[in-house]
This record gives sequence, C-alpha cells and structure tokens, in this order.
Amino acid sequence: MQKLKNMRVGLIELCATFIIGGLMIIAGIILGLDLASLIIKLFSGLIKPNVPNFNVINSFLRINSGMQVAMLLAVLIIVGGIIVTYNLTRTILKSVAAKEVEPAVLQKHSGLRIIEMILGLVLVVSGYFILNLPIQSLFNPLLPAFVTIVAGTYLICYSLLSLLPATWFNKIKLTKGKTLLGLHHYAGVFTIISLLFALTMGALALGHDVNAFPQDIKRGTYYDGVIASNTANIKNDVAQLKIKKQQTYHYKETKGHFYFVRDELADNPIKYVRNTGRRNFQVKSIKLDQLNKNSLAGTSFRELVPNGFKNKTIALCSTAELNKVKGNTKYLTLVQLNSFDKDWPFLLKIEHKQAQSSLTYSRLYSSSKAATYQLILGMSKEMKILGYSLAFVFGASLIAILIIVVKAAKRDQKFTNERLAQRTWQSKTGLLFFIPAIFGVFDVLFGLRFFDQVLPTAYYEVWLPIVLMIISYFVLYVIVAFWRKKAVF
Repeated sequence: MQKLKNMRVGLIELCATFIIGGLMIIAGIILGLDLASLIIKLFSGLIKPNVPNFNVINSFLRINSGMQVAMLLAVLIIVGGIIVTYNLTRTILKSVAAKEVEPAVLQKHSGLRIIEMILGLVLVVSGYFILNLPIQSLFNPLLPAFVTIVAGTYLICYSLLSLLPATWFNKIKLTKGKTLLGLHHYAGVFTIISLLFALTMGALALGHDVNAFPQDIKRGTYYDGVIASNTANIKNDVAQLKIKKQQTYHYKETKGHFYFVRDELADNPIKYVRNTGRRNFQVKSIKLDQLNKNSLAGTSFRELVPNGFKNKTIALCSTAELNKVKGNTKYLTLVQLNSFDKDWPFLLKIEHKQAQSSLTYSRLYSSSKAATYQLILGMSKEMKILGYSLAFVFGASLIAILIIVVKAAKRDQKFTNERLAQRTWQSKTGLLFFIPAIFGVFDVLFGLRFFDQVLPTAYYEVWLPIVLMIISYFVLYVIVAFWRKKAVF
C-alpha cells in the first residue's frame, strides 16, 4: 500500500512538473514575441539601415496591436492555469501523502535508485538524440524531446536526493528533504529551475548566434561589389569609395556569346568562395576552361556578368579580335573595399543607381553582396531582439520561481544562533541555485545542436552568453545568500 502511495506521489509531482513547465514555456514564448514586436515598433528607425529601397521582411514579429492585446490576455490565462495547477497539486499531494510527517526511508533500495538515475540519464541522452534527428519540420522533435529531457532530469534529481544520507539533510536543516513528499517536491523544483535556466541561457545564446549570419555573408562572397555601368554619375560615386583592390575586364555581348579578353582573365583571374563545410570558406580562382561548365566556378562567374544567366556561350579572344566583334565594349569592374562594414550602405546606393539606369543591372543589384547583407542584417536584428526578449521573460520567470522557493525555505528556518542560521541559509540557497544550474548548462550545451539546422552555427561565440548568464546568476545568488537580513521575499 505504501509503495502504491509512493508511486502516486511521484506520478502526480512529475505530471505537475510537465504541466507547469510546459505552460511556462508557452507563456514565455508568447510574451517574448509580444515584447519583441513592441520593441521593434518603438525602435524601428534604429533597426532599419539608412539605405534606399529598404524592405524588411514582414515576419511574424510584425504583430498588430489587437493581436498583442490578445497575446497578453493569453499569457494571463496561462499564468492563472499555472497557479491553479500548482495549488491543486499541493492539495492533492497533501491528501495522498497524509503521513508526510513520517520520514522517508532514505538509502534503502539504493540499487533501485541507481537504476532510476541511469534511466534518467538514458532519457536525457535520448532527448538530445531526438533533437538532432533529420527532420522535415523544426517543431516535430520538440515535444518528444521536451518530455524525455524533463522526465530524465526529474528522475536524476529524485534518485540523487534519495541517495543522500539523512544526516546531510539535518546538517542544512532541509527538513522537507527527509520526507517522501519532500523528495518529490525538490526533484520537481530542481527540474523546473533547471529548465528555466536552460531556456534563459539558450535564448541569450540564440540571440547572440544570429550575428553569425551577416558574418557568413561577408566571408562567403569574395567581391564586395560589381560596377558595370560607366556613366559619369556612377564613376563619380565609385571614386568616393575607399577601394582596396579592383579588377576591370572588357567584353562584348552578342545574341549568342559573351566575348571576353583572354589575357585579362588569365593574368588577373576572377576568384570565388567555396563553402567546404560549416563556416569553412575557401577562396579559389576560376580557370578559363571552367567558364562554360555547369559548376560552382562557372555559376560564380556568370553571377558577376549582367545577363550572365542567359543561354549564351562565353568565348575568349584577344583584344584585337574583340575590336572586330560588332557592338559596344562593356566594362566589368569588381571591387573590394577597405572596410565593407563602413562603406556598404554607400556601395548599395551606387548599385541602386546602376539598377535604375538600366534593367540589365537589376539582377546585379538584387543579388549583390551589399543587398544580401542588408537583408540578413535586418533579419538578424529582429531575431536578436526576439532572443533577448525571450531571455528576459524566461529569466524573470526563473527569478520568480527562485524567490518563491527561497521564501518557503526561509519560512521553515528558525534558529536562535544567528551564525548557524547564516551558514545554513547559504547552504540551502546554494543547493537550490546551483544544482539546477548544472543541469541547465548541460541542457544548453547539448540542446543548442538542434539549431545547427537553421543557423550557420548554434555555437557562435557561445562562451559570451554563457559567461554573462553565469555571472548574473551568481550575483543573484550573492544577493539572496548574503543579504539575508535586508532581503524581503
């Protein structure tokens, strides 16, 4: 009968952990989207680069006011559901565990506890494995991975607490830990805190990771700009650019051919960038025999030529032979700037003027390095705001949960010896803070691999958000642990 009661207590606590954790995630995502949309509306002038013809993608972050209000109401309803679930769970557990005052039989069946811990590890590893399976939709593996990781974390926490000696609980005066209900309670608390810690740190990391997109655009395209028009206005604007290197080629275009000067291409070969792996780029030169081949080199060459993708053959000739071909001689100038980060808006203006002068140059403008960089930069700024907004919301939820738990722990603590009380308080808050943080760090380091499928790399300078999160978390712990006399929870 007692074993059946124990199973019921554990099942109720586990289900409550799933429900509360899931509702917190949903509420955090909705509130994060709402907050990100509000920030983008308020500071859209700062987000949008000052360049002509700029069109930010009408993404899901562009939420109208009515939808924002509806999202806030949904969050309030979810928060109410969390409170009701928590209170209902406490009531049910009190009725089920009527003999809570009786201490749990700790360190008995230690073999079973070890099996539970191994099972928890298997579930956590399975969750990470599910996240990295090939998928058709990004949301397919999230639910099974969430269930297995949370269940595994709960089992690990419960089995570890069960293996601790009763004298250890007495030492830090964590009296609830000596009861069966207390073990399930702290296992659930540790699981929720570790989940929120991981979500906060993960959102910070993802908000920072989107910086990899613009960097890859710069590294993945060799030439900063293509100047094909030789009008006076364009030439004057180009003269104002701080150019590190430029290559100019002469050619003529007929109905079926592009005629280029062989010596110009041979003496100063055009280069392109080949992606040899995740964030690994290799610069290569285009060989003359590759110009008409259906290869990366041939495609890269045609991308630089106006009308380059028309069904025309690229022919090589001497300067004298080019002069005999009917038609006007055209120019193709490939430029590399001293500082692309500084001059790309002005370069984009030049390419925009060039496109307005002739439809022939419109493709060069729309697919240029500067235009692509502008688009990705705008998207990354919006996604960065979204990531940081989610981190703020999840972090606020984490702090709220910690305050509630610490307040409950403080209420149970009564000492006449102030020095003993301070030492016990620090041990108790350290336990509540750092055991879940350890699980959270592992969740982030392994869980971020899921986003390798949508980001250039999910670990772009990942040390920065992790260090920021750990420092903030440690400061919060110091405030709670060493400001005990003034802190009011």
